[in-house]
Parts: sequence; structure tokens; C-alpha cells
Amino acid sequence: MSFIDVEKIMTPEERARLVELETQVMVGGAAAVLAGKALTEIRDARLYRAEHATFEAYTLARFSMSRSRAYQLIEYAADASEFDLRGWQLPPERITRALGGVVPEDWQVVLDVTRATTGKQKPSSADVAAVAEAARTMANGVHIQHPVTGEQVPYSSLPPEKRGFALATAVQRGSRERRDYQGADFQGNADQEKPWDWLDGLRSSGADVAVLGRADGWQVTATDRTTGEVREGPTRPNQWDAIRGARAAWEGELPT
Repeated sequence: MSFIDVEKIMTPEERARLVELETQVMVGGAAAVLAGKALTEIRDARLYRAEHATFEAYTLARFSMSRSRAYQLIEYAADASEFDLRGWQLPPERITRALGGVVPEDWQVVLDVTRATTGKQKPSSADVAAVAEAARTMANGVHIQHPVTGEQVPYSSLPPEKRGFALATAVQRGSRERRDYQGADFQGNADQEKPWDWLDGLRSSGADVAVLGRADGWQVTATDRTTGEVREGPTRPNQWDAIRGARAAWEGELPT
């Protein structure tokens, strides 16, 4: 008997556990967390190995389940554990997926702001995704006025319970802000490059950048990591126009 054949041998206990877990997956169609936990254990313990070379082949053959669906359930189970750890109520699977890319400590903030800004007790996944996008943007270098000290600090440095107001304010800027982020200025002219993509280019070329929310508007600063030189862009009514203003002022002065 070859090593591969020996490696495929499963104990009676493993086979019994596989049957139990497979039942949970099938019964757990409506209980996605249970299904995800069962799939996680099957994958991690390689309980599929007797008849299938890969976990993906196993889920497709046993449950007619695509790889993407199996991993959605696994991720939902992991998210459920995170919600449980923090003592929060677990939302439906589609809502949890809409939180993708948001750090776990901000999940409840995003959900609360979504309900507050939409007026819906049960907002849609699209509603949550829009607020989650704003949260990711705010966490990516945006500076705001600290609610206590008044100093300019990174949004991400605030404790979660202090982020709600700033996030709600960003969301309430409405359709114009969303349109601007997609790459159109206040006259409707398309940007050759999305504002945030341009900032990412500055970062990769050797500058530390920040988007500062001041009392009179928004401003971009860039600090050269080599020389320490600081450049300040013009103040504009919103962060996207502030980025555009900085780009217009700095073209040819900083690497892009």
C-alpha cells in the first residue's frame, strides 16, 4: 500500500464526524453559520480526503456547492464568532458580506450609522455597503477634528464610539460626494484619474499624505519621506475637491 493510500485512510471516528458535519451543512441551508462552521472543520481537518483531492472538489460533488459559496459560508461563520465575541447581534449573511473591508471594531458603527442615515431599521445590503465604503475611505488617511481636544487627528485613531458622528457626516454629504469619489468634479467633468488613486500614487512615490478636515474645509498635505519637506494643498469644500486642488497645484513638483 502506498503512502498516498495510507494517508487517505480515515478512522471510524473521523467517518462518523464527517457524516455528522455533512448533515449540518445540508440542514444548515437556512442556518448559514452552522453550515459555515461545519465546512470550516471539514476543510481544516481534511475530512474530505478519502474520496476527494481538494476541498473545492468535495463541496461541488457532495453539495453541488461552488467554491465561492463554500467560502462565503466559512467567512460568515468566522464573522459570527467575531460578533459573538463582541456581544453584538449577528445580522443576516448578505448584510455581513456588505461590511467587507471594514475592520471588525467598526462593524457596529457602520450598522448604526446606516440605520440613522437611511431611517430604516432594517437597511438593505446596498445601504450598508455604501456606508462601509465611506468607513473604508475615512480610515484610509482622513483626518478630522477631535470631538474633545479640537486637534486634527486621523479618523482611525478615534475610539469606535467616537467615530459615528464623523462617519454619519461623511455619509450625509450625499450623492454629490459619491459621484465625486467615482471621478467627476463639481462641473461633471470626468477625472483622468480617481482622486484617491492619485493619492495612492503619491504614497508609493515616497510621500506621506493626509487629508485634513478643518473648520473651513478640507486640505491635503504631503510630507517627503526623504527630505521632510511638507507641502500643503488649497482648502476646498470637500475632500475630493481638496485632492483635485492639490494635484493641480503640485503637478510637476512631486512625482506622480
